[in-house]
Amino acid sequence: MIVVGLGISIFINLFLKRINMPVIIGYILTGAIIVYLFGIGSSTTLSEIADLGIVFLMFMIGLEFSFDRLTSMKQEVLLFGILQVVMTTLLFFTLSYYIFGFAFVLSLVIGMAFSLSSTAIVLKHFEENKALNSIVGRSVTGILIMQDIAIIPILLILALVSDKDLSLGNMLLKTFISALIVLAVLLIPGRHFATRILNLAANTRLRELFIGTILLIVLGAASISHYFGFSMSLGAFIAGMAISKSRYKYQVEADLSNFRDILLGLFFVSVGMQVNFSFLMSNFFAIILLLFLAMGLKIGLIYLILKIFRSSQSSIKTALSLSQIGEFSFVIFLNAHTNHLFDLQTNTGILSYLEKKGMIHIIPNDIHQFLILMVIFSMLATPFILKNLRSISGFILKKHINYGLKKDSGIPIPTTLTDYIIIVGYGTFGTEVAGILKQDHKPYLAIDYDTTKVILGEKIKDNVIFGNITQRNFLEKLNLENVKCIIITIDNTSIIKAICDRILDIVPNIRIIAKVDYETEEKELHKINVNSINSRHEIAMQLVRYATDDKKGKKC
Repeated sequence: MIVVGLGISIFINLFLKRINMPVIIGYILTGAIIVYLFGIGSSTTLSEIADLGIVFLMFMIGLEFSFDRLTSMKQEVLLFGILQVVMTTLLFFTLSYYIFGFAFVLSLVIGMAFSLSSTAIVLKHFEENKALNSIVGRSVTGILIMQDIAIIPILLILALVSDKDLSLGNMLLKTFISALIVLAVLLIPGRHFATRILNLAANTRLRELFIGTILLIVLGAASISHYFGFSMSLGAFIAGMAISKSRYKYQVEADLSNFRDILLGLFFVSVGMQVNFSFLMSNFFAIILLLFLAMGLKIGLIYLILKIFRSSQSSIKTALSLSQIGEFSFVIFLNAHTNHLFDLQTNTGILSYLEKKGMIHIIPNDIHQFLILMVIFSMLATPFILKNLRSISGFILKKHINYGLKKDSGIPIPTTLTDYIIIVGYGTFGTEVAGILKQDHKPYLAIDYDTTKVILGEKIKDNVIFGNITQRNFLEKLNLENVKCIIITIDNTSIIKAICDRILDIVPNIRIIAKVDYETEEKELHKINVNSINSRHEIAMQLVRYATDDKKGKKC
């Protein structure tokens, strides 16, 4: 079954990639086809493994958000996030209770679930397109962070409505104490511990040990958060922020990206495995119609909230980006279904009227599956919305697309290093090059795979980080399109061509200057249009010039 599942996934995604469609759709279709072919459902174990994809994604997002930067996003996280979650919950609660006639508790469950958006899809899209620092990216990220925090009170509410014997006061006190413990463990001590253990792992020069250490940090932080009743992704996000300013940031991102992508793919496969084909076929048009209305209302509400503080353009783009129903709603609906909250219905509303007329017959399983399919189809629609964000925004706003642009002008956007020089290798030559560039006030970034050299560079305030320059994933994290020039000064000149090949594969027209020791290396680099300086030859030339130049002193 595993081989067949892999084959189906690869075949579908190769086809989708060929026609330029998102691979997320392929993963969801793979899950649905596996259920149809083998007659199996989504297991708890598979779901738990698949959820690690979101954990790793949130850790990677945390790496992009230092505490200083998160503090500068107070408006996006606290104001936008709280308004969005509360207002969206109230909107869908009101519709479910008064229009459709669901019970109070079930209406509350639907309202809370529909207030969430997909971290897995949306943040991955903004991260891949390097748009996290944009005005829309900040708003989207801030709201999604608050949604992730909102999971805590949502779980508390579900526990209270599921068990009438629980004490609200005791639960709130326990949650508050747990939050203090989690923050106390993961923030200052966690940052110190993570840096120290990464130092030890990096000094071994064993990549598998370094990767294992990263996994320990991510899963350890997630487990601590989960143990105290919070989401695993929230713990992973805090752990990411804890080491966001460390020398290992870029290397950690490079080493974890493959784990994140594979586990996110598995997550969407598990989503597809929740599809009931017979129910889908018989209720397809009703699902699409209600989903269209739900997403439209969510877009309109988020747009109205943000329009007070942001331009029409950034407000509608943020609203469209967050229009889907998030992956955590699966957990909310499963929890509600397990505790028989779908059994409770009132005798009023549209559904009650249709049922009395004999036009429909609703059972709890139908409500659960209907909501699950709405979530899945909203996720399927999201990649198309994100891909065409500009054109959809223009179509909706038309002449008002540029309304309120002055509101965006005062938003502080973090600037990334641009038009800078990368120094590969922080050895004898690298430190000299860095010193000259620093003296001339030229922006630069030095990279070395030796922790000792990196620490020495940090002590003299050089801009140096730890990283494996031969690794493609690491190179992609450096935003090479913003680099003016790359100077290669490594002592091991035998791997220079391999490094140049990888760099040119990513940015073909970038300027590279390399220090070499032999004429054969010069010829190899000349073939791929890389400038080189033969250190031995240049030093010999300088010695001869000084020895034979009368102006420099007495001839030898």
